[in-house]
Amino acid sequence: MPLADFFLKDPGVKEHKFPLIVKVCAKCFLVQLMGDVNSDLLFGQNYGFYTGGSPSSIDYFEKYAKSVMNRFPKESKNFIVEIASNDGTLLKPFVKNKYRALGVDPAKNVAKDANNNGVPTIASFFNKKLASNIVLKEKKAGVIIANNVIAHVDDLFDFMRGVKHLLDENGVFIFECQYFPYLLFNNQFDNIYHEHRSFFSLFPLMKLLRKFDLEAFDVEEHDTQGGSIRVFVAHKGKRKVGKSLLRSLQNEKEFGINNMDTYLGFQTRVNYVKTKLNQILKSLKDENKTIAGYGASAKSGTLLNYCKVGKNYLDYIVDKTPYKCGLYSPGMHIPIISSEEESKKRAKPDYYLLLVWNYAEKIIEREKNFQKNGGKFIIPIPTPSIR
Repeated sequence: MPLADFFLKDPGVKEHKFPLIVKVCAKCFLVQLMGDVNSDLLFGQNYGFYTGGSPSSIDYFEKYAKSVMNRFPKESKNFIVEIASNDGTLLKPFVKNKYRALGVDPAKNVAKDANNNGVPTIASFFNKKLASNIVLKEKKAGVIIANNVIAHVDDLFDFMRGVKHLLDENGVFIFECQYFPYLLFNNQFDNIYHEHRSFFSLFPLMKLLRKFDLEAFDVEEHDTQGGSIRVFVAHKGKRKVGKSLLRSLQNEKEFGINNMDTYLGFQTRVNYVKTKLNQILKSLKDENKTIAGYGASAKSGTLLNYCKVGKNYLDYIVDKTPYKCGLYSPGMHIPIISSEEESKKRAKPDYYLLLVWNYAEKIIEREKNFQKNGGKFIIPIPTPSIR
């Protein structure tokens, strides 16, 4: 597979491709990619994802920041560090309200944008060494936030040592990650790509935290990334463990997360999605229908390349992220255009293949005029359907 966020300026350039194989550990039930891609190649230069490029993300992170301020007022007024802060979208509300905040992100292009927008950001990978430097130059953090990054980390132990060292004695570490049971049971195989090295349920997360005398005390489920968990962590023994966390762990046991038989059959379901999606697309093209992609997401790289959906089916992909417009999708080399260009130069297609299906309801509501005029959406996950 090509790298998911490596959009091309020139579709004639030969791309790097790497194996994409995922397996589960029979002892701790952590699901991980086999093989590794250099982190500098994945994240270090011109990273293709900007949090602020998505209106839904901006709204989500504004509410997220407000909830942290309200729930942990003392801790957040101390000092906030966000790991993998991207363009600073989540930290902006804290900075606006005069909180001391610092972002850490290895992607130099997005870190530069964050600094230009008034969010102090270090362009670096987070690890124990960097955590020590932050403590020396600043102080320990009352709140550490890490969204959609723990799954990307190549050395989980070094990452957790950094969190342990940076976190104030009474501080709170809050992180979000995609919740693997959703991926497993809802056929969300497109969320498997090279940036996602680990896929977490709570059971392996608890084992990981215990190794560093950290302890989860609460968990919330959110609908981002097709289903995510927000986990609240403190130094061991500092906070009372809540009922929601205990209930979620019990649910995992009942789901069979700790049973290898639960993981069987996933590949078969993935293959069904591939076959069904191609049947739908071929049938529509046979009827001379026009089809475009909607949303040049990272996960669209896995879906399009694995299902072999390219310019044979899609005329283009429309996307709201300025950075991606004018480029070509990884592997399948489908042109990416802005919604403004689509409105000026093209008629709307008969169908959109919704590549950001996790925002289906919001997008369909936003594009209700498209549907009123006869347009329809193809939803690929969990099983292909038309709306």
